[in-house]
Amino acid sequence: MKKQISILIAAFATATLFSCTKEKIETQTTIEPSEEMVTIAPKGSLVPILINPLNIGLLGRYEFNHTLKDTTGKLSDAVSTSSRGPIYTADRKGVANSAIRFNAAYGLDLTNVPLDTNMSISVWVKKEDIVPEYMRLIIEGTHCLTFSQDLDKYQAGAWNGTTGQYVVSGPMDNNWHLLVATRDATSLKFYIDGVLIGTSPTPAGYTPPSTTNEYAIGYGYNNGYKYWKGSLDDFRIYKRVLTISDINKLKNL
Repeated sequence: MKKQISILIAAFATATLFSCTKEKIETQTTIEPSEEMVTIAPKGSLVPILINPLNIGLLGRYEFNHTLKDTTGKLSDAVSTSSRGPIYTADRKGVANSAIRFNAAYGLDLTNVPLDTNMSISVWVKKEDIVPEYMRLIIEGTHCLTFSQDLDKYQAGAWNGTTGQYVVSGPMDNNWHLLVATRDATSLKFYIDGVLIGTSPTPAGYTPPSTTNEYAIGYGYNNGYKYWKGSLDDFRIYKRVLTISDINKLKNL
């Protein structure tokens, strides 16, 4: 009888251990929908790890979920130009207070962002109307990538202090759209909703004029500090050129 009890206890312990181990493995390998993981081996290590490819080279991410904080913890918080603070609205999925709205009366400042030859920015944008003149800046970077609204079109650009690069879309509606701009030593590329809109050649011999970059969000100093009207969601800054696979993953989030 004692022998049978011992066998039952051992079997129960084994089943419990297997169940806990299985639960732990399932918990560790759970990933967000539409975000595939890749396996890499860190330098100097033979042990591979799983990593989200959208986090590779990610300098900062501002989700605007009722906060101006960088969710990666690498960059400083964005700062509102208005003493009243920012305005939040529903995001592209309809979740309340999960995107930021600009009412053509304030903007955000973001400082000390590392600058490199290879850069990318992405953001979800929802304009509210046709701008009354040539251009309103949505996101302006000093010597780096920018997004602007040109009447009813979107434009991606870059300025190195002497020469500019620009790609303009066709007319756009007032729904949410994913804008992605990439730049390397060869060209600037502009994508909307995963579709390549066009390219512009990078000036020969381009090197970043500084090691850090400043961003004005919701307005721009190069157009007379005019403010933009619309909403932004999930602004990301990368120190690498995003691939079309990366961009499609962002689109499907």
